[in-house]
Amino acid sequence: MTTNTQITTKKRITNCNMSPTLFAAESLSQTISSGARLFQKACIGCHDMGGNILQPDATLFMKDLQRNGVSTEEGIYNITYYGKGRMPGFGEKCAPRGQCTFGPRLQEEEIKLLAEFVKSQADRGWPNIESRGD
Repeated sequence: MTTNTQITTKKRITNCNMSPTLFAAESLSQTISSGARLFQKACIGCHDMGGNILQPDATLFMKDLQRNGVSTEEGIYNITYYGKGRMPGFGEKCAPRGQCTFGPRLQEEEIKLLAEFVKSQADRGWPNIESRGD
């Protein structure tokens, strides 16, 4: 006789048969996809293809990120959250008010996804972003 506990355990074991490498790749793919959607929604107006239409020396390419001291996910997160110079902040608690976007604010998790996406794209030289129709 099989008990509910045994069935649950069997299901867990069956679900854990996924390769850790496959799981990591799938997770990274989902993160990049979510980050790409957010980027297209909130950033592409100024930063299309990793560029910067307002400040040509502040692109999202690694050489400029390094020169401007924001080449890590943490640095990208902070500048996205609080803003800097002509770049408005998008964080929910961004201050002072004049440094922040007048548009919709992003949640912390969304800014983390954007930072991961931008870092990943910068590391790869900004390959094309595929539109997924989302």
